[in-house]
Amino acid sequence: MKYIKIGALLFAIALSSCASNYYSYSGSPVLTGNGGASKNINGIDLWVVGTPPRQYRVVGYIEDTRLGGPIPMAMRNPQVAAVVRKQGGDALLLSSDNEQVMGSFSTANATATGWGNATTFGNTTTFNGGANAFGSGMTMPIVRRSSRYYVIKYVN
Repeated sequence: MKYIKIGALLFAIALSSCASNYYSYSGSPVLTGNGGASKNINGIDLWVVGTPPRQYRVVGYIEDTRLGGPIPMAMRNPQVAAVVRKQGGDALLLSSDNEQVMGSFSTANATATGWGNATTFGNTTTFNGGANAFGSGMTMPIVRRSSRYYVIKYVN
C-alpha cells in the first residue's frame, strides 16, 4: 500500500511538472523552406529536421519544460500540438531539445534468513546451520527535458 501511495505521488508530480509557454512572434517575413523530416501529430506538422518545402511565416514560439520520463515524454508532442492548434498555427519547427540529469532516485530491498543448531558431545560442541541473503536495487536518473519550437502558419 505504501508503494502505491508513493507511485501515485510521483505520477502526480510528473504530470504537474509539465509547462508549455507560448509567446507571440512579430515581424516574421514570409519564408520558403527546403524540406526535411517531419511527422504529423493530430493534424499539426512537427518538423524535427529542416523546414517545410513551402512558404510559411513564424507566428509564435513555445518553450516546453518537463520531466524526461516515459509518461511525460509520451504526452509532450500531443500537448504541444494542442497549444499550436489553439493559437491558430499549422506546424512546429523544432529549434532545440535539451536533456539535463538533475539527480537520481534509488530503491533497494534485501532479505536475509538463517538457521542453525548446536549439538554438544562431551567437551565438543558442533554447530550446523546456514544462511541465505537476497537483495535487489534500482537507480533511475531524474531527467528534465527543455524544448523550444517555432510555431508557423503556412502561406497559401
